[in-house]
Amino acid sequence: MAVWKAWVVRQFGVADAAVVMAVAFACSALLGIIRQTMLGATFSDGAEAAAYYAAARLPETFITFVSGGAFTAALVPVLLSEREHAHQQQLLNVVLTIVGVAVAVLSLLGILASSWFVRTVLLPGIDAETQQLTIHVSRLLFVQPLLLAVVSVLSAALTAHKRFAMIAFAYVVHNPTIIIGIWVAQQWPNLGIYAPATGLVLAAVAKLCFVWVGMRGLQWKMAWAWQPQLPQLRRVLWLALPTALSVTVNYAGSIVDTSFAAQVGVTTVAAIYSGWLLADMPARLIGSAIGQAVFPHLADAIVQQNIRAARLLFWRTLLVAVALAIPIVIMLWFFGRWGIAVVLERGAFDSAAGDRTYAVLQWYIIGLPAYIMTELLSRMLNAMQNTHTPLLTNMMQLSAKWAILRWFGSGWGLVAVPMAHALTCYVETLVLAAFVWRKVR
Repeated sequence: MAVWKAWVVRQFGVADAAVVMAVAFACSALLGIIRQTMLGATFSDGAEAAAYYAAARLPETFITFVSGGAFTAALVPVLLSEREHAHQQQLLNVVLTIVGVAVAVLSLLGILASSWFVRTVLLPGIDAETQQLTIHVSRLLFVQPLLLAVVSVLSAALTAHKRFAMIAFAYVVHNPTIIIGIWVAQQWPNLGIYAPATGLVLAAVAKLCFVWVGMRGLQWKMAWAWQPQLPQLRRVLWLALPTALSVTVNYAGSIVDTSFAAQVGVTTVAAIYSGWLLADMPARLIGSAIGQAVFPHLADAIVQQNIRAARLLFWRTLLVAVALAIPIVIMLWFFGRWGIAVVLERGAFDSAAGDRTYAVLQWYIIGLPAYIMTELLSRMLNAMQNTHTPLLTNMMQLSAKWAILRWFGSGWGLVAVPMAHALTCYVETLVLAAFVWRKVR
């Protein structure tokens, strides 16, 4: 018990936090591979799998809007500016109250709009039975946004205090409940894809439990606080809104991807999902882990107006992250097909599905250095309380990807989405780098 309490209240440095978060992402990735293997073996890449992947798009867009890092980017620098514990507690309670009410309303609207969205925007060319299944699963998944919005706000508070242990456990706990749901579907096939979808909802509950434990270490007392006139709240929302829009625009790219892939074929939807899952793992292990670890230190240095220290820390971190990414690109390019055969080809997921996934993965993995650099460049801008530039670059990237798919995608077929994604991500990285270079000079 004493060791557990020490982990809950421990403050981590950059290197220690990066290791803790990387281990958490690695464990989550390993469990994600197990989850994806079981999901493929149970449902292959047919209609139920397509419905499951597609159904998550609209709820996850809401989730990304409220919990995709917006409150971490906004709350961390503002909380660090508030040195009094009472002021920090007041701000957190006000944010939770306002955000909780707003997300509950948005979730209800999402449930009402899911039928139109699936039939008109997401899967217009798919048969009516698959569309209906997607609508039902999507409505079930709308339980998540409110839970994960609370998780996001509490995680931001823990990040500001450099307490990463419970955040790490929250990442790890994401996949086990989904794995249990898939196992339930194997034992009782009549439950179908609803079983893993329920596991996804329970994952949000488990995350909330862990970050709640972490907040007890900060001696925080939850209370209803409807104070929209609070000046710090306006500052948080001013910083959070562009980031929320930015990550939502970024995630909206997955809706563009899904819509285009559905026109190519049902199996393409699953191939793109699986390929991106494999490419996203090293991006999280390096970019997200290091970015989250270094962010409070960058923000703290900038709040104290020590720009030189922030600049030095940032460029060193960026070089280390890119150096770690390049060997992974080479390894996945040459050995990715073998890895897919070993890990994913089980049951209904045959070698043809593996070939499609590898073709997608090859193009996604080319963009890995860009994904990592974009993460760190955005963190640096957020630390300087600039959340508008990442929004503009994400809108530019999504618009460029849509244009490329519209004009050239039909000729590229299966690999059109990952090719367009990698290309536009490099352009976005160059634009962000130019902004950061200009700021830190």
